[in-house]
Formats: sequence, structure tokens, C-alpha cells
Amino acid sequence: MTVVIRDAERRDIPDLIRVHVDSWRVAYRGLIDDSYLDSSLLEEQRTTMWNAWTWADRPGQQVFVGEADGRVVGFGFVGPERLEAEGTFSGLGEVYAFYLHPDAWGSGLATPLMERCHAYLRDGGFSDAVLWVLRDNPRARRFYEKMGWSTTGKESSFTGPQTAAALPYAVAEVQYRVALG
Repeated sequence: MTVVIRDAERRDIPDLIRVHVDSWRVAYRGLIDDSYLDSSLLEEQRTTMWNAWTWADRPGQQVFVGEADGRVVGFGFVGPERLEAEGTFSGLGEVYAFYLHPDAWGSGLATPLMERCHAYLRDGGFSDAVLWVLRDNPRARRFYEKMGWSTTGKESSFTGPQTAAALPYAVAEVQYRVALG
């Protein structure tokens, strides 16, 4: 298998949507309401989000794609830590989203993709980074721990998209932190 990790481009949008939707539908089955995961609403929301391309215009944010044999099968989205108070900065980096298509799980692509996320944040001046993961997602948690991440003890509730059309849900999540140096 030939693996390539590169910056995402606009031409990747259909693949980013596919990876995002398909990974949610498998990884979050039983954690997020199945009727939402099976609905067209999930795909519509991810399509709107990726087509907006707003992340590309924010300083310090980057999306990387992971290709296996020329096919985009994963992505990592990183930048400065998101804080509730807009305009405040913690000094930490953050992995906002990290997904592989279920067909790529166990392929070995996740490690170089996460390493690229780490390198980008480190090169951006961050010594540490955080991420949030669903508490009851053991596969993702094992991977993050293998990559050197550890829990901080902080917990929150992921409420998903807050739109009139969204099905309401709230899922427990936990924060992880890693030293990038």
C-alpha cells in the first residue's frame, strides 16, 4: 500500500464528505441515535460544512488528507485550541477532527496521518495539544493512547450540530493531551 499524507485541497471535498459520513455511521453506531446516522441529514450537514471551506481561511488551521493507493481514506483537522470565549487563546494546539474511512481501519495509515498533525502543530509553535473523543469510543481511544495521548480528566458533552433540522443528541466526551516535543 502506498500512503501519501498531504494538505487537503478543494478537489478533496467529495472524499472528505464520504470519509466523514461513513466513519460516523460505523464508529458512532449505538452512541449517537441511529436514526440520525442513517438519515440524509448527516450527509447534508457534512456537505454544507465541507463546501463552506471556512477552515481554510482561518490562521493556523489545516486539514490533511491521508491517501492509500491514490484514494483519500482519512483526514486530520488541526489548529489552535478552540475555546468557548471567542478570541481567547490557550497556547495549546488541538486536533479538531481525525477520521479514517472504516475500510482503512487497521491499515496503518492513521499513524503517519496523526504524526503529520503533530508535526504541523509543533512547527506552529505549540508544545502541547488537546483533542476530544467520545468517551465510549474504545477504538479511537486506544489509537490516541498508542500515539502518546493521555486523558486530562476533563469531560464534556458533545451535542452535535445545533440547527433546527438536527436531531438532538448529547454524548459524553473526554479530553486527551499530548506533548508534541
